[in-house]
Amino acid sequence: MEKLHAVHRLLIVLMAVGSVCCSSKAHEPVNAEMEEAIEIVYMHFDRWKNNEASFFELLAEDAVWIVSGKSPVSGKYNGKADFLERAVQPITAKLKTPLKPDLMSLTTDGDNVWLHFKASATTTSDAIYENTYLWKMQLKNGKIIHCTAFLDTYELTNLMTDNINRMSKTMEETRDYIGMWVTADGNIRHELLPGNRYDEARGDRKSAYQGSYKVTGNNIDYKDDTGFTADGEFKDGILYHAGMILYKENK
Repeated sequence: MEKLHAVHRLLIVLMAVGSVCCSSKAHEPVNAEMEEAIEIVYMHFDRWKNNEASFFELLAEDAVWIVSGKSPVSGKYNGKADFLERAVQPITAKLKTPLKPDLMSLTTDGDNVWLHFKASATTTSDAIYENTYLWKMQLKNGKIIHCTAFLDTYELTNLMTDNINRMSKTMEETRDYIGMWVTADGNIRHELLPGNRYDEARGDRKSAYQGSYKVTGNNIDYKDDTGFTADGEFKDGILYHAGMILYKENK
């Protein structure tokens, strides 16, 4: 029965990825060892896609992983631990949501398994990261021992430098000031609206103060509708205004 299930899973793989029954090397039939390698890769990819496990569990401890091109993580990694620490972790640290992969093709040239897929995720700055990957993998005893990874390194570089570039910009440039700013006790709710208007609630008093504002760099100047003026400063994502400390409310 177990043998039957294994055959059934392999048939699913073959149907899902298309023409993997022949290698590109003289169009020879794929041998049993390569069929098994394809099935292993497909099963691990499917588990990764369904958030059941990391695909990199398939790496041998002494695996060599090469990231092609020029990016902050391009280069050669010797060993699973080295690759996870210096490449995978820095990338995932930039993502708010797990990378969601989508299989495009799974083929073989007779010696290597070629995994072609696209993936996307939301970054820590709420942008969308999308990339297309092609991994050329050698397997031995059910583990990846060598991989060369091809991808759009322009997109990867943008991901790795996004937060740095964003931190170097002023609040005026990013417009991250728009939204609700609240004191730690929740008593003051200070909303900076699009169109340079503000509406501030204090305790049970809705719209206790209303008026216009202007952001210049990381500074903000207010003119209340009653005529008085005030100012404030954005520093490290916090608004300091009229002796108050306000924090951005994330919806």
